[in-house]
Amino acid sequence: MAYENRLRSHSDAIKVFRYFATIKMKSKSGRIDVFMTPQDFLRSILPGLKQPEHLTLARYRLLDEEAAEKWRSSDGNSIFLMLGDTGLLDYSDYVLLTILLSIPERHVRNFLKLLDRDDDGTVSMEDLDNIIRVITMGEASMVNSRLKGTLFGQRLKKKLSINEFLEFLQKLNKEILVHEHEMLRKESSTVITELDFAKMLLAYTKSSRVRNAALKRVKAKFGQEKTGISLDEFMSFSRLVQDVETVDMALTFHYLSGADIRPPTLQRMAQVVAGVKLSPHLMSVIYTIFDHDGDGVIHRGEFIKTLRQRLRRMQHKKKLRLTSGICIMGKCCWKTLPFW
Repeated sequence: MAYENRLRSHSDAIKVFRYFATIKMKSKSGRIDVFMTPQDFLRSILPGLKQPEHLTLARYRLLDEEAAEKWRSSDGNSIFLMLGDTGLLDYSDYVLLTILLSIPERHVRNFLKLLDRDDDGTVSMEDLDNIIRVITMGEASMVNSRLKGTLFGQRLKKKLSINEFLEFLQKLNKEILVHEHEMLRKESSTVITELDFAKMLLAYTKSSRVRNAALKRVKAKFGQEKTGISLDEFMSFSRLVQDVETVDMALTFHYLSGADIRPPTLQRMAQVVAGVKLSPHLMSVIYTIFDHDGDGVIHRGEFIKTLRQRLRRMQHKKKLRLTSGICIMGKCCWKTLPFW
């Protein structure tokens, strides 16, 4: 388990893909490719989920195209079915989806609006591919993903509504979070325990002493309670994680003013910056995890570092910082200007 968590956190995308993928499929032409099932994809990005012992690195189920049909998602509305009839992911799909999961929705909206030269609320495949390449520093491309046919039609000439693409991102995030919440909760329960929520959040914490102390505090305070973390609370917290860089900037200004980060402060910032309302119970759990001495104050550095670790679904070649974001917006604006 510890090895797989380190693999998710530190290894290149290709190694993560090949370790967690379980399907090797032979086409009618004789070509053999490696694919992930939706369950493989979830295991590759969620800490604490163990890969089956007989399906680790370079061990696969060998299927032909007809046999692959049995791996079709049982949910007819699954977002993964947009990638093909079986819902299986190849490497290009995997890279694209993992990176899309880590980009705040409002950043995507702003970037796409900059590329909307006709101001009609639509973008072409070339426009979307450009923005994905720039945002991901060349790590992902729409051209190489099978998703392009679903979004832009078989001839790739269809104009995609910005709202349609944002709706796709929302469905992708929601499906991933719903599956993760299901995996974390106990049987016959509709919530996950506060302790399991803390374990999930602290999965990549390097200091076992800090992790164990935090889990001990959570267990002592919530061990006998049956409240738990609901799906809505879980999704609200994930929205906050997606906007971690903006939250960090806001907390930095607050910290420089000499003020402590107390529950009302964090709750207000979450609503203003990320547009989410964190429930009093969720706030209580968060402060139990990060408030080491019980004074009602959390330290910005540790809190933000943990959120970044949660957000980092895969290892990027470069970290996307504020300066990178400014450069990206500059490049997007330049592409929209007429050439004189």
